[in-house]
Amino acid sequence: MRCSYIRLLVNDYEACFHFYSETLGLPVLRGDTASRYAEFDVGSGTRLALNQREVMAEALETDMADPELPHQDRIAVVFEVDDVDETAAKLTANGARQVLDPRDWTAWGIRAAHFRDPDGYLVEISRPLVPDLG
Repeated sequence: MRCSYIRLLVNDYEACFHFYSETLGLPVLRGDTASRYAEFDVGSGTRLALNQREVMAEALETDMADPELPHQDRIAVVFEVDDVDETAAKLTANGARQVLDPRDWTAWGIRAAHFRDPDGYLVEISRPLVPDLG
């Protein structure tokens, strides 16, 4: 496993985008002020990503909950793996609490599964979807 992203789940996406791109001066690798998702180069193999908070809440089906309560996610640690299904099975067998089974997120271009650490933080394992050239 390789930590590929630290994803901040933000309420004010546009303001955060400006903060990281202009105030901090981080190079934008993907996204813009309207995209609700962006990636920044932080000078390492791990990227910093911003995600509009309700987009992740919709994906995890927690969007009907009060966004001020602790169960609304504020951060996700994302690990890239070679095989999402195999890794998810191993993590589950090792006692990890799975939130969502592996699935293709075609809009995001990844196959991913989601877990919670013992303190409730969101952990994603993912792999880029490879186009079927068949």
